[in-house]
Amino acid sequence: MEFQRRLLQVDQCLSKADVQALAFLCVDLVSKDLSSVSSAEELFSILTDNDLLSSEDTSLLTELLQTCHRQDLIRDFGTFLQPAESCIGPYRKLLFDLSENITDQDLKTMKFLLRKTLPRKKLDGRITTLHLLMEMEKEDVLSSENLDVLKKILIDVCPSLTKRIDKFKRETNQRSTQLSNQINIGPISQETEGEEKTRSTMEDMSHQLPSRGCSGDEFIQPPYVCEEPNHSTEESGIAGASEHAGSLSVPTEGLETMSLLSISDNEVQSHHLTFSSVPGNMDLKQDTFLSRASATAVSLCMCFLFQDLPQYDMKGEKRGVCLIINNHDFSKSALPLGKRDGTQFDESRLEKVFEWLGFEIETKRDCTEQHILSLMEDLSRRDHSQGDCFVCCVLSHGLEGTVYGVDGNQVRLRQLTEPFSGNHCPSLKEKPKLFFIQACQGIKEQPVVFIQTDGPLPRSLSTDAGVPKNSIPADADFLLGMATIPEYASFRDKKEGTWFIQSLCENLQLLVPQGVDLLSILTEVNNDVSRKAAGAKKQMPQPVFSLRKKVIFPIPRSPAPAL
Repeated sequence: MEFQRRLLQVDQCLSKADVQALAFLCVDLVSKDLSSVSSAEELFSILTDNDLLSSEDTSLLTELLQTCHRQDLIRDFGTFLQPAESCIGPYRKLLFDLSENITDQDLKTMKFLLRKTLPRKKLDGRITTLHLLMEMEKEDVLSSENLDVLKKILIDVCPSLTKRIDKFKRETNQRSTQLSNQINIGPISQETEGEEKTRSTMEDMSHQLPSRGCSGDEFIQPPYVCEEPNHSTEESGIAGASEHAGSLSVPTEGLETMSLLSISDNEVQSHHLTFSSVPGNMDLKQDTFLSRASATAVSLCMCFLFQDLPQYDMKGEKRGVCLIINNHDFSKSALPLGKRDGTQFDESRLEKVFEWLGFEIETKRDCTEQHILSLMEDLSRRDHSQGDCFVCCVLSHGLEGTVYGVDGNQVRLRQLTEPFSGNHCPSLKEKPKLFFIQACQGIKEQPVVFIQTDGPLPRSLSTDAGVPKNSIPADADFLLGMATIPEYASFRDKKEGTWFIQSLCENLQLLVPQGVDLLSILTEVNNDVSRKAAGAKKQMPQPVFSLRKKVIFPIPRSPAPAL
């Protein structure tokens, strides 16, 4: 009875247009014609009859409300609604998205262009965009495999919308590519304006997948593929990168027997998959090449990483502590480390987003090495039993698996994480410990205007942005999110902050309300940051983790903060 009462309350909050949108999104899920559905109550009954909605599983309703932009109802009925799952297909979401961007005048034009394709009574003035799309499907002139007619119409109606159809087709092709025997990536040529041509390729991009049944103590490095971004106009003449080659080869058979991690003497041994040759049907000159391969590789690999995983408990009285260490002024450093102008924007974003997620924020500025170590020790001694997890964000300069205190002394990443292992901090045992490190782990000589690298200023070309094997303790439930991968600098805009923190905060704000787990969010951060550019330079974040479950933050009841 309580379940039906809550559904009735949702029904009363929905407009006629909302009901039509919900019904349209459910077309592929039930065999019944939903074009005549007049109320949410009627739709809910149909979904219940088809075992798509029940008191035990309301995830579809959450997804429907999210897609229809009714976040207010998700907040109001948060305890009733479960996290969304991907029940609605990409094709149906595409059509709905297109309909949301078609004006009344556009709709009139569409009806005029379809006058010889659809019966006249299907084109009267009362037909909405969603109804028109359903009629096109009934006449078999529109389907997930046949979007040509719709695209031709949109070229005349709203040309910009055709890009969304093209994107859908590319992503569909990417999913199809997952069934291929191999995914291969070869060298990429790039050139900076006003500088000598350089040949830049990805070095040893460590694509690691867990073998099934691996223990929680194994640190899994998720897949990542660097993507050639568009050139930035906010800097000039950034010099080229090193020449290295890497590759990925992912077989589609025998995944049950793939063991890409082995543990000996409590040390993680990495076995890298490598890039081999370039498929003949891929044009390396196309800007989209790396993007397609990246999305394909990530989709395929993440499928096996997160299949059927449980979730960490997020039902405590408090979400936990979020410590933000923001080092800006290095004027007293013995090393030539410049001020990190723009880092104040990162600090502000992190404070707003993690407070919105329910964390207790503690911000410390311009910390020396000893101050950082003291903070870690003091926090590890606290009682975290009332919290669900712990977050630590470090914004600083860095080099080779370390971050710098403002005095120029280095703090090893292990020194940040080890105090929170199960032995040292029992109240955080079996709870996720999340570390986000915004620091360049090396430098390259490059003139800039607004863009700087979070590394020391000498002309040394020694760079190593990777996460060393000893950077996190041999304990489960850790995540270490680095801003960069080997041989790549971490970029910071003086006027906006760092690429990594910008993307992290924006994607947390966007995807947490949709019930997306943290590792999937970080994959989107990878994709987002890889699209950015500073001349010919690019950046790729690198998460490493020993999480045993999904990290899914509860949907906040308050509106997302303005960043």
